[in-house]
Amino acid sequence: MDRGGNKTLREKLLNTFFTSDFTIFLLSDEVVVRKGRSGISANLSKDIVLSYKYNKLSDLEEILKRVKTALSPQPHDRWFLGLPLKHFTLINFTLPKAALENLDEAVNYALMRHVPYDLDLAHIAYNRSERGGSLDICAMIIPKNILKPFLKATSASGISLFSVFPSIVYWAKLKGDGVFISMGNGYGEILVHFEGRILLQNWGQQTDNQDDSFLNESERLISSTSNVPSTIYILGDSVLLKNVGQRLGIKTERVEHLSFEAVTAPAPGHVLKGYEINLLPRSIRRRQMLNSYLMYGGIVFFILSLLVVPVSKLAGQKRHLSKIESRIEGISHQADDLIRLREESRQILDRMEAMAEMKKAQHPALNILSELTESIPESAWLMSLVLSNKEVTIQGDAESATSVMEAVENSPMFNGVRFTSPVTRSGNRENFTLKAEVQL
Repeated sequence: MDRGGNKTLREKLLNTFFTSDFTIFLLSDEVVVRKGRSGISANLSKDIVLSYKYNKLSDLEEILKRVKTALSPQPHDRWFLGLPLKHFTLINFTLPKAALENLDEAVNYALMRHVPYDLDLAHIAYNRSERGGSLDICAMIIPKNILKPFLKATSASGISLFSVFPSIVYWAKLKGDGVFISMGNGYGEILVHFEGRILLQNWGQQTDNQDDSFLNESERLISSTSNVPSTIYILGDSVLLKNVGQRLGIKTERVEHLSFEAVTAPAPGHVLKGYEINLLPRSIRRRQMLNSYLMYGGIVFFILSLLVVPVSKLAGQKRHLSKIESRIEGISHQADDLIRLREESRQILDRMEAMAEMKKAQHPALNILSELTESIPESAWLMSLVLSNKEVTIQGDAESATSVMEAVENSPMFNGVRFTSPVTRSGNRENFTLKAEVQL
């Protein structure tokens, strides 16, 4: 048998007995898919990397179908999805060490002060590190309505995602300290990672080499950040990022171009502890882990039987093989049950999201009124509030109408704040009419 045949047979055996990890990196103009082994099989084969041109979200379903045809995934394999940084909100804050007793509740309570939307409508993950008598928390949030189109595309391809994560954070956790930059197709993002913490993250648009708006904004943010590493990692268009260290005001000691083909890397589940959002229910993840243990136990049993059984007892070996085949068949049935449970769980989540959306739509005016009450100066009075087509019109009086306008502009709930009529004075107070776009 030739070497190509041996390789094919080896891949078939690995696919049958061992779990593979598929990581989908959705970049601005490209989809990169890495297939790697997990556990003890990681050293038995090389990673496989495929890349496809990507223009819009509707392309993803067809790309993933081509991936499945090319790489022949098994039902028990795991799938991870890396998305651009713009889809996530990363928030750093500090909690007292006493919050460890009820950390999930403490983190959610703290996030309610930072996030301008209902946390029940978002997926959340967080990483914690202890420093003295306090806890440094880095929380990562993605709204469910943003993630839903990607889940539909993967589900339509017959793929159940294990977790989702920001691609640039994966590289930061893989490489360590550094300034990580990704640019291409009119979009750029930058992340500063130092001593296990994300110190700075920014993303925006950049159309060509002459448009430095994104890099200029990033340079201003970096100039006000301490402990910026001197190593720069670049993923994307090297032309746009020429002399990037100088353009960002960084004293660069080393610049490295990242490549999916040049490095064999573990799956996100082994790298992004606290920085990936698990999408499978906990009960299904436990069952999946149990299935893996059963499979590995069967493999170890098979190997030991080959080592200790004499060649003269070939019939005994065949009996062992039959037992193993029966076990594998049983595991296969469990995998089918797992797929069915995943689909049922996804349908339940869709119904819950629809109910949450209905609940959210019932009270936009109350949320707006609450936000205005907290934002505007105490000396201001609101006489009327009208909500129409995601625009709110408010009338009232205050000692300074300008201070009211500035307070509304500083709220994350409003954009495009403007006076719709001249400000008039009555005694020592100013009457005003403001209009703003509402970010619900």
